[in-house]
Amino acid sequence: MFFASVFLFFLAVGVFIGVFQWQGRAIATVDFRAEYHFLLRDCGALTADVAAGDSYLAGGAGYLLESEDAVVLACYYKKTDAEFVQEAMAAKGVETRVFSRETKRFTLSGKRAAEGARVEANAATLDSCARLLFDTANGLERAGIGQSEARAAVEGVISSLSGLASENGGDMYTLWNAELYRAARRGRELVSGILFAKDLRYLQIELVFSILSLGDYFA
Repeated sequence: MFFASVFLFFLAVGVFIGVFQWQGRAIATVDFRAEYHFLLRDCGALTADVAAGDSYLAGGAGYLLESEDAVVLACYYKKTDAEFVQEAMAAKGVETRVFSRETKRFTLSGKRAAEGARVEANAATLDSCARLLFDTANGLERAGIGQSEARAAVEGVISSLSGLASENGGDMYTLWNAELYRAARRGRELVSGILFAKDLRYLQIELVFSILSLGDYFA
């Protein structure tokens, strides 16, 4: 009986070590592919806050991008679209530049590897929300839709972000969920008043940069 117990003990330890080592070797690659093109206006001699404020008053998103010492006016999904607007603004005497970024793959290891598909789904959901905000902003700007349609679209984004965060379980999602709730809160603030295209663009850009920084939340 004693030797049988010893045998079972070492068998259990061996299984535990095997599982632990397998978890350590488990790797999942998150490879959500997307490319974004930002129209930037350099701060120049202006302070960051003043540059952002001026850009916002002029109809741009006014999103401050400190890494580039510039303000993001808008985000496009085709480089040709961004370049077209850049040329149009240059004709009006406003100097801008196009700044392109694409998502990067990253890996999750150990127990986190099991969450690979869900993390990728989070990115895809945010991308869909950002594109909806982009289309809605364009609709408002061109008088193609009214406030009620725009409000319904933003409320859909809020619901998606909040629902995503509530379903993301585990400590690995703590920081990411905080970003989702923050974005949802901003959306609720927007729908409480009159919706403007530039405000929707700002939220769109926030979501896009969250996607671009996805790996930093789960590293």
